[in-house]
Amino acid sequence: MIKLIALDLDGTVVSDGLTISDKLQRTLNYLNRETDIRVVIATGRMFPSTINFARTLGCDGPLICYQGGMIRDLGAHGVPAGADAHAYPVLYHQPIDFDVARDIARLVQDNGFHTNFYINDVLHTTHFNPESEYYAKITGVTPIHSPVPEAILDAPPTKIMIIDEGCDDIIDQIKASHGQHVSLCKSRHNFCEIVHAEVSKWNALAQLMADWHLPAEAVMAVGDQENDLSMIRAAGLGVAMGNAPDHVKAEADFVTSDIQSEGVIAAIEQHVFGGTLPAGAVA
Repeated sequence: MIKLIALDLDGTVVSDGLTISDKLQRTLNYLNRETDIRVVIATGRMFPSTINFARTLGCDGPLICYQGGMIRDLGAHGVPAGADAHAYPVLYHQPIDFDVARDIARLVQDNGFHTNFYINDVLHTTHFNPESEYYAKITGVTPIHSPVPEAILDAPPTKIMIIDEGCDDIIDQIKASHGQHVSLCKSRHNFCEIVHAEVSKWNALAQLMADWHLPAEAVMAVGDQENDLSMIRAAGLGVAMGNAPDHVKAEADFVTSDIQSEGVIAAIEQHVFGGTLPAGAVA
């Protein structure tokens, strides 16, 4: 029986237009308010750019961010309304090792790559250009312009992201020099995300599952990209969206419809409610 649903955001719940359908909002709010099933967002986004989506869906507990590099508790007691994102307690954090991050910073600087560094939930970017404007638009976070990466590494970064059409070559270089220390994946065709080697969405989920005494068999995980594979593979029910690449679909237990066709709802309807959504989930 499913007791925990882990959902990727972009391409799974959130459309390219940065919207969540009314029907999906109703369904997930119903799950969060009327059932004992936990719904957890597991995203590559920063915590500050995840909060509003989570609240829209009624997900007021732990949020998994940075591909699993950090968990903050949106439901923590005592945090005043409108508080800064940093007011919410960190339940788990695994940043990239300092020395490794410095080496990667030198490498991307030498190659002139547009790179984002995420340090203590603050976004620094090496370039202000159309790509950084697009990223700010889709995340709602305004970056700090930091053209010399090494100069801003005053603490280990939670994540490093290279934004470039030609990022495959530098991925190979980083794998060769630091493959044992970091995990690399692409969340979009030109977004290469770098986190600590032990970080994944599934490993972060495992932290929560241990606290909640839930086995993998009780988990349904839904995603659409390579960065979702850890939880799609390990969950009792791994679901790939219909808009996922073929290699992601091949790893899933179930392939649902695409985001435009309400793939998340279709998976919940079939595998959580046995084929028919309760009236309260669609009203």
